[in-house]
Amino acid sequence: MKLIFIFIFGICTNALSADSSNVLSVDSTFFIELGIFIFIILFLNKFLFQPLLNLKENRDIETSVRIERAKSMDLDAANIEEEYKKRISDFKIEIEKASNEKLLDAKKQAELVIKKAKEESLIAIEDARKNLDSDLVSSISDMQIHDIKINQDEVSKKVREISNLIKEKVS
Repeated sequence: MKLIFIFIFGICTNALSADSSNVLSVDSTFFIELGIFIFIILFLNKFLFQPLLNLKENRDIETSVRIERAKSMDLDAANIEEEYKKRISDFKIEIEKASNEKLLDAKKQAELVIKKAKEESLIAIEDARKNLDSDLVSSISDMQIHDIKINQDEVSKKVREISNLIKEKVS
């Protein structure tokens, strides 16, 4: 580091010590220095600047390719997301339809079971009424007219019992 400062100081003092008549003149060292300068520029251009520029250009191209790939992946992801949302909504609609159909089938079956039970209970009630009517007719025929007159209380009790039996079987 000290050597660089000494070198610069030495060049500056030599430049100050030159006579002023030679300041703007062109001598042979100027062309040598110009040649060295051009050679250094060309050398640096070929081995330093051009590889750096190529590296920068390659990075720019690679970055733009990656950006395009990311954009296309973004679009693909959006399309896939939209497709899955559509599938989910279709499945929800399908499930809703299936559940509605099953509910309707269950309601129909329940109505059929209730209707069948009502019909069976009505048939059972009618059978019970017929049996009671036949029992009543047979019990009345068993009684004789004169027993009826004598045993009115017993008859009224039996009628009450029979009517209670009818009520119980009907209910």
